[in-house]
Amino acid sequence: MVNAELDALLALQASDGVIREIEGRRAALSPRLALLDVTQKRTVEEVGRIESSLERELTRQRLLDARIADLRSTHDRAAGALAAAERISDAAAAASQVEVARRALAETESEAHGVSRRVADLRTALAAHREVLAQVSQDQGDARSELERQRALLDAELATARMHRQLSASTVSADLLGKYERIALRRRSDAVIELRDFSCGACDTAIPLQRRPFMMAGGRIELCEACGVLLYRKARE
Repeated sequence: MVNAELDALLALQASDGVIREIEGRRAALSPRLALLDVTQKRTVEEVGRIESSLERELTRQRLLDARIADLRSTHDRAAGALAAAERISDAAAAASQVEVARRALAETESEAHGVSRRVADLRTALAAHREVLAQVSQDQGDARSELERQRALLDAELATARMHRQLSASTVSADLLGKYERIALRRRSDAVIELRDFSCGACDTAIPLQRRPFMMAGGRIELCEACGVLLYRKARE
């Protein structure tokens, strides 16, 4: 009876080992998906940054165009007043207004020219980054599809392994199963360890002399007093 329960427990542990291995392979896909997300996010953010910069420059360009139109109107009115002036004082005042308007117009047009260059550069950069984003999306589409395919296969493997695990667990007594699961959860690895020359195969602690006769025949399951794993000794033929 003890040997049968030990065999069932070892079968359960083997199932858990398979599950951990599959879960490890599945978890290894996450960093690859995360890297794809980071790459795409950076590209999208760069496109958004350029779009925002372009919108600011376009707004500034519209304001400068309106200011240039106002300054030209002011300049034209001053020039008209200068042409129509009959008195020297009126002509001097009009000439001063013409000069002020001319300088302001020249400065604003120079600023508008710089903005126009920046708008052109930003539009070129935006087009290039949108092409990069489209290429990244296309490349990632293939990569994501492959990763999703691998994850689906692993999910199917995991479902099968968990079904086998459930069958194995059903053949282990409730008390022993509870002990095993608590130890396995704590260790996140094998909880049932074979004795090695009457020493724990996990921590190498020697089994007390008074306990050894009970394990000589093999199949008996005992707790290691040092590390708490379940110990067994194979029956000798």
